[in-house]
Amino acid sequence: MILGEVFDICKDIELRHAKLYANLSLILGELDERVALFWESMSTEEWQHYIMIDFGRSICEKHMGLDQIVEALPDLHIDRIFEILAQNEERVFVEELSLKDGFEIAIELEGTESDDLYIYLTSVIKQAVHEKKQSYLLDRLKRIEKEMVSHHVSLIEATKKLSRDPDLVRRANALLRS
Repeated sequence: MILGEVFDICKDIELRHAKLYANLSLILGELDERVALFWESMSTEEWQHYIMIDFGRSICEKHMGLDQIVEALPDLHIDRIFEILAQNEERVFVEELSLKDGFEIAIELEGTESDDLYIYLTSVIKQAVHEKKQSYLLDRLKRIEKEMVSHHVSLIEATKKLSRDPDLVRRANALLRS
C-alpha cells in the first residue's frame, strides 16, 4: 500500500465517524440536550481528525510525496474496520435506537484499530514537519495526539453520566487500556 492510499483510507474513516456521530445527535438528541451536545462534540472531534489528516496529507505530498510504499504501518485489519463501520451506519438508518445503542455503537467504533491508523499517520506528518523544520506545527500535532485520549475519556464520562449502565461503562473504560 502506498502512503496516499493510507491517507485516503483514514480520511474516509474519520469522515464516516463524524457523520455517524452527527446522526446520533439528531436521532438521540431529542432525549436530552446533554445527549445531543455529547454526540455533536464527538462528531466535531472526528471532523477535526479528518481535517488534520487532510492537512497532513498535503504536507506529506509537498515534502515527501505520496507514492512511497508504506512499510512501517502497524498490522491493521482495515477490512474489519470498514465492516464494523458499515454495520453501524446501517443500524443508525434502519433501527430505532436507544441511548444504550448509541453508546454501544460508539464503543465499538472507537475500539477498532482506526485510532492506530490515525496515530500512525500523525507520526508520519510529524516526521515531515520536523524534516522541513516547521516546528510551529509540532505543538499542534502534540495537542491532537492528546485529544485522541481525551476523545475516549469524553466517551467514558458520557457513558457514566448519561447511560448509567455498568456493562457499558466497563466496555468504555477498556478503550483506554487498548
